[in-house]
Amino acid sequence: MKKINSVIALAMLAAAFFAVQAEAAQSWDQFVQQMEMQQKIKSEGPQYLATIAAQAPAGSDMELWKLSCSAPDLATRAAASVALVNRWFPNGDPAQWQQVTGFFPQTSYIPRQIVAVNAIFNAVTALSQMPEGKFAAAYLMTRFGQSSMGRLVFIDTTSAAFRKTLDNLIAETAMTGFWGSSTIEGPYPFVPVYNGSVTMNRAISNNYQFLDGFGGIATMGPYAWDRVHGYVYQIIEPGEHFYFKD
Repeated sequence: MKKINSVIALAMLAAAFFAVQAEAAQSWDQFVQQMEMQQKIKSEGPQYLATIAAQAPAGSDMELWKLSCSAPDLATRAAASVALVNRWFPNGDPAQWQQVTGFFPQTSYIPRQIVAVNAIFNAVTALSQMPEGKFAAAYLMTRFGQSSMGRLVFIDTTSAAFRKTLDNLIAETAMTGFWGSSTIEGPYPFVPVYNGSVTMNRAISNNYQFLDGFGGIATMGPYAWDRVHGYVYQIIEPGEHFYFKD
């Protein structure tokens, strides 16, 4: 009986040993695969961005923006979006999004900074749906993710549509970094339209995102972004004439 028990114990130990070995081998294979994809993001990503940017149609910023959102094919949407990224961001680097200021067009109240970040996300959305563009999409997001403020403002709170894009991209490219979202809300595209004026109290109570006098993300300022409904407002003092749409 002792001999039988010893045989059974040895068999169980052997099974456990081989199970651990198999799991270790699988983990190693997954690690190697992830490293290979990380290398593709760094090498193939920039190369494909240069290729797609060369295909961008000629046009004004406004013309490219419209194509970025609604061109009939993925390649044109991607090319127009990447062209805007290259035009608007210093050295075409999404991590420099806070350097983009002003309004788009200049006579409007639409913050150019928000339009520019939306152009990045349009590029990522289109590229991620193109078999040859996934690593370029991951490269753009990796660069944008170098800005902790960018992740806080535009990823921690994001739309359902872009959250889905981001989740798929992470799964398919093993893109590293923290990309969690605590709040899912708002339309996509998320560029706000001007909707009049509100008081500071209303902006604070509704958790609007404040913008500075140049349309940039700020802790306090003369403009406010209602992310849920897609509006931008001017801030006025209580008692002044103001209006808004619910």
